[in-house]
Amino acid sequence: MTSNSEKLSDIERMLSMLEPEQIAELMGNIPVQNRAYMIDYSARIRRMAISDLYFKSAICPHQVGSFEEYKEHDEGIRQQAMSCVDIEDKL
Repeated sequence: MTSNSEKLSDIERMLSMLEPEQIAELMGNIPVQNRAYMIDYSARIRRMAISDLYFKSAICPHQVGSFEEYKEHDEGIRQQAMSCVDIEDKL
């Protein structure tokens, strides 16, 4: 374990001798993959598309004759949104 701590202290000693501009120049020369810092938002986009589809298709209870009819229609819309029938158009 002393060999690791000796290596770290050597690195710290070398870095302490460098100016900030020199450190920035060294860091600029390190190759970084362009996609290394990409965040995958596909799950969030899919959830938002499902919610958007549901709320665009949902009706209000006062727009139908009875509450049972509203519940049936609402369940149908929910099932359609969950099966993502129309989601492919939005993505």
